[in-house]
Amino acid sequence: MAHLDELASQEPNPVLLEILNQRFRSIAEEMGYALQRTGYTVFVNETADLGVALVNGDGEIFGYPVNIGITTFANLDCSAVIKAFDHYEDGDIIITNDAYTSGAMASHSPDINLLKPIFHEGELICFALAYVHSTDIGGRVPGSVSPSSTDIFQEGLRIPPTKLYEAGVLNEGLLQLILLNCRAPEDNRGDLRAIVTALKVGDARVKEMVKRYGLADIRSAIAKLLSYSEKRARMVIERIPDGVYTFADYLDDDLVSELPIRICVAITISGGSMHIDFTGTDPQLRAAFNIYSNGKPHPWLVFKIMFLLLTQERDIPVNAGLMRPITIFAPEGSVVNCAYPAAIGMRTTTGLRVQDAIFGALAKAMPHDILAAGAGAISPLVFAEPNTLTGGFKVTVLEPLVGGAGAHADGDGAHSRDVVDLANLRNNPIEIVESAASVRILRYGLAPDSCGAGRYRGGCGSILEFEVLAPDCSLTPRGMERHRFHPWGLMGGRHAAGGSCSVKRSGNADFVVVPKIDSIRLSVGDLVRIVVAGGAGYGNPLEREAERVLDDVINGFITGATAERDYGVVIRDGRIDEDATTALRARRSETASEATLFDLGPAREAYEELWTEPVWRRFMEIVYALPVAFRSEVRAKLWHAMTARHRNGARHGLEELETEWQTVRTMMIDRRGAVAA
Repeated sequence: MAHLDELASQEPNPVLLEILNQRFRSIAEEMGYALQRTGYTVFVNETADLGVALVNGDGEIFGYPVNIGITTFANLDCSAVIKAFDHYEDGDIIITNDAYTSGAMASHSPDINLLKPIFHEGELICFALAYVHSTDIGGRVPGSVSPSSTDIFQEGLRIPPTKLYEAGVLNEGLLQLILLNCRAPEDNRGDLRAIVTALKVGDARVKEMVKRYGLADIRSAIAKLLSYSEKRARMVIERIPDGVYTFADYLDDDLVSELPIRICVAITISGGSMHIDFTGTDPQLRAAFNIYSNGKPHPWLVFKIMFLLLTQERDIPVNAGLMRPITIFAPEGSVVNCAYPAAIGMRTTTGLRVQDAIFGALAKAMPHDILAAGAGAISPLVFAEPNTLTGGFKVTVLEPLVGGAGAHADGDGAHSRDVVDLANLRNNPIEIVESAASVRILRYGLAPDSCGAGRYRGGCGSILEFEVLAPDCSLTPRGMERHRFHPWGLMGGRHAAGGSCSVKRSGNADFVVVPKIDSIRLSVGDLVRIVVAGGAGYGNPLEREAERVLDDVINGFITGATAERDYGVVIRDGRIDEDATTALRARRSETASEATLFDLGPAREAYEELWTEPVWRRFMEIVYALPVAFRSEVRAKLWHAMTARHRNGARHGLEELETEWQTVRTMMIDRRGAVAA
C-alpha cells in the first residue's frame, strides 16, 4: 500500500486506488469463472483455455485475472478493433478471430474474441473482452490448426471485427455463417453463449462500481494504475545491469522440412528500459509457425518478461502498464513479424521458443534469477471421429500435453508443468476424455529419466498412451517440439531429454517411432504413445545431496543407472552405497571440466559447428535482401547446399556460403531477370 502513496497527488486516494485495483481484477476473474462454468467444450470447462479482461478506450488492459484463464496477455493491444467502429451502443458486441484485420488482437483463427462496450448513462466507460480457443473454426484439418498449412486461408473462417450484436440484437445471419463453416457447430454455439455470459457479468459489475464510486474516480484509477505498474516495472528493470545480451534458440523444424527455425534476440538494458531486437531470426515460413505481431511487443514475443517482473515484485498490479518499458524490433517478413497471408496457426509453438531465447539472453545478465530451459512446448491432441448421431465430425482435445519445467537457483523444476502459466492450464481428467472421445487411456503420467540432471534437477516430462476405439479417426497433435534440440541446462546443469512419438497399428507387435505428426489417420485398435520433453537442470549434478537422488529413484523420476551416470550416486538394493558413491564422485570431480553457463546438448553443438555466428549472420543478410516471395525457397536451397557440404566433410565457412549463393542466385534470381528481359 505504501507504494501507492506516490500516486496520491489527487483523488482517488491511495486506499481507494488499491480497492479499485482489486475490484478490476476480481471482475475479470468473475468473468473468467463464469466463462469456464458455462463453457460447452472440454477445452473451455476443463482445460480453461480462455481469456478475459477489462480494456480502456485506448485499447489497454487495466483489469486482468491472475487465477483463471490466459495469464500472458496483459499487454494485448485492442486498439485496432476498438477503432474499427466510429459508433457504439449499449448492447453491442464485436466478434473477431482474424489476426490481420484485428491488429493482432486475435493471434490465430481458433481464438474467438468478443469485445463489449460498457456504458453509464450513455457515456462509454470501458470494454469487456472475453475469448476462448474454439474446438474448430473450419479449415483443412479438424481443429483448424495444422503445422503444414501454407497460408491463412487454410486455417479456417476469418472473421474481421464485426458486430455480432447491435444494441442487444443478435445478428442471426452472421452466427449461421460462422456455424456453417465449422465442423462442430454446436460446440461453437455453446461456447459463444458462454462468452456472452462472461461479458454480461463484466458489464454488470463495472456498472455497479461506477454507481458506487463515480465515473471520475474510476477513470482516474484506470489511468493511475497503468502508470503505476509502468513505474514499478521500470524500477525492476533498473536492477538489471546495463548492457546488450544475446542468445539464440531453435525450433526443431517446421514439420514440412528438416530445416530448424532459429530465433535470435539481442536484449539491450538501459536504465529502466528494455529493447529486444530480433535481427537474425529466420524469415517467415511456408508453414504455420509464424507470429503476426504487427511490429509491436505482442504478448507472444514478451510474455515471460512480465512473469520475471512479477517474480521480482509480486504486488505490481497486472495490467498493460507492466510492459510499457519494453520495445522491440521484429523484422517485417520474419517468423516473429510475418506478412499477410502467412499461416499463423502454430504461433504458440514459436512464441514459446521466443521466450526461451529471451531467458537465455537474460541468463547472461542475471543467471541466479533465470530458470534453465523447460520443455518449451504444449501439444493439444486434437482427436476427430465420425459423429454417428448427427453426421459430420466430433472433435475433442484429448489433453493439452506439456513437459517438465526447468530447475532454478532455489529448487527443482516442476514435473509436467512447464508453460501451464500460459493459461492456468489444467489437464483433462481421464474419465472426461474417455466419455467425450472414442479412446481408452492406457498410460498417462511422468516420463522417467526425462529430467535434466543438476544440483537442482529439472521436472519430468509427460507420457500419454491411448488406444483408438472407432474407425476413420484422425489425430492432429500440434506443437510437438524439442525432439532434436533439447532444453538447455544452466550453471552446470545438464540438458533434458527430448520428446518422441510412436504408433502401434492394430495387429502389429511393436510400436514404431515416427517423426512428428502433422495429422495421422487412425482406426480401431491403433495405439499412440507421445512423450513430451523434460526440464533441464541447474547447477553441478555432483553437488546434489545423495539422499535426494535416492528419493528421485524411489519416486520413479530417474532410474538407478541415471543416478550413477549423471549424479555419481551408487544405489544397491534400494540404498545408497556410501563408499562407492564417495569414491565415484571424487573421481568425477577430478576429471570434470570447468562448467559453462549453458549445456546446450550435443545436437545443437554439432549444428552450430556448421552454422557459426558469422555464417548465420551472412546467411540472413542474403535472405532478407530478397523479396518476401523468394525468401523461403532461397533459404531452403542454401541451407541444403551447406548441409550437404558439411555431411561430405567439405569446408562450410563464409566463402563456401558465398559460392553456393552465387549458384542459387544464377539459377533463381538472375535467370528470372534474363527471362523477363
